[in-house]
Amino acid sequence: MKKPALVLLVLVLVVAGIGVAVWRARESSARPGPAGAMPETKSDAAARRTLPVRPRPKLPPAGSLSAAEKATLVDQIKRDYDEIRAKAAADYAAAGTAFPGGLSAFLRQLALLEREKRADFATVLSPRELEDLELRESTAGQLVQRFLGDTVASEEQRRAVFRLQRNFDDKFALTFDVSPPILFQRESERQATQRAISQALGNEELFGAWLRGEGSDYTTFRGFVAQQGLPVNAAIELWAAKNDFTLRRLELAAQPQLSADQIRSAQAALVQESLSRVLGILGPAGLQAAGPDVLGWLPRGK
Repeated sequence: MKKPALVLLVLVLVVAGIGVAVWRARESSARPGPAGAMPETKSDAAARRTLPVRPRPKLPPAGSLSAAEKATLVDQIKRDYDEIRAKAAADYAAAGTAFPGGLSAFLRQLALLEREKRADFATVLSPRELEDLELRESTAGQLVQRFLGDTVASEEQRRAVFRLQRNFDDKFALTFDVSPPILFQRESERQATQRAISQALGNEELFGAWLRGEGSDYTTFRGFVAQQGLPVNAAIELWAAKNDFTLRRLELAAQPQLSADQIRSAQAALVQESLSRVLGILGPAGLQAAGPDVLGWLPRGK
């Protein structure tokens, strides 16, 4: 897909979210969102005023519905969202760059869309039924199925991982603010989420399976430590060392009071500290054998 088409597709989807969020939120502004949901900004509020409003349907109590009725109503809610997406996309195309708030506001509203859709589903489904639906259809649920579906993780372990990942997604998945403080905050919470997932899974093999979702790094680390005859947990320790190095560099960048010389000095100290840590994980032979695919994230000089 060409870049202009991709950008247009993202914006169309974002505007769709704004439209539904306006419809839902104007009818129920006091309804609480999920824990950790990002608060509304002035830009979000300005964007709301430009979008269409539709009456919210009245739904019967969830406890009085049969399984077939629930399925019908869930499908209807999905169709309602599809309809408002089409209308909102047309509205955005007409406004173009004049749409208030810019891309950041669009993405925040799309996150609000997911919160409001979940709230609507919750009027039809029990908490367990809602979680079942999200396990099948949400991004967090699909990650759990992809990386833990072929493991011995129990049903409750998978649900615990899903809840942790969903909470992180609620707060950060649609945040594209690249300012140093936000990048540091996001990475801090991402790593905290991964530590909580490790505790929920309870053993290194299961956590290693989950870490396949981190991209190629962990897989590369795992292959390297096996090649070197090191224990499996060395790959997780190396992954943790890289995470800590990344986080501390972001923390330095988020401190505007530091001078350029202070940052350079702190970064040099961080590199030396991280090299010592990696040496303790891999040993001298492993450190010498590690190529850019394993330690490209850590400057080692010439």
